[in-house]
Amino acid sequence: MRVSTRLALPLVGAAVLALAVAGVMLWPAPSAPPQSDGPRPAPVTAAVDAPEPRAPGVPPHQQPGATRSEPTVSTPATVPQAPGNATVVPVGPGDEVPLPESPNPLPQVNDPILPEKPQTTEWRLEKTERITALLARDVERLEREKEEAAARGDEAERQRLDILIQRHRKRLQGLREQIEVLAGEAGQEPPRQ
Repeated sequence: MRVSTRLALPLVGAAVLALAVAGVMLWPAPSAPPQSDGPRPAPVTAAVDAPEPRAPGVPPHQQPGATRSEPTVSTPATVPQAPGNATVVPVGPGDEVPLPESPNPLPQVNDPILPEKPQTTEWRLEKTERITALLARDVERLEREKEEAAARGDEAERQRLDILIQRHRKRLQGLREQIEVLAGEAGQEPPRQ
């Protein structure tokens, strides 16, 4: 049976991919090197010719009783390793240690909800007048944009703005009627203290 070259290349690619996936899944996990807590003591041997023990940090050509003229470098205290792969950095002077996260955070205290102001007829009248003023200002802006579009010869933009202006004017007419009704009701409403 002869396999065409169009079929052979994808089959070889699939086989390589399958081998790579299988290799990754079956590869042994890296083992962590044993942690040493400190220097290991040297084995003690009972030899007659054993050299004299030296003080730590003293080079072999100096005697333990001789004074050193070089300043000694203090080594930082070793911090025990935490389990896992975290790096532990010793706390230095002036460092701020963050507080650990609490598993049960305190409940959040919300601001009290203020009671809603009464929506009187006078309040509705003021709001409606404000909306009417903003909408009238918007109509004026749209009319200027419509004139600019007509001057540029942009007929599609002019038509779009014309439709939008018509809708705004219809809404303005409804708001003005609503203002008349609310003004009559506000005049009959007793004043609030």
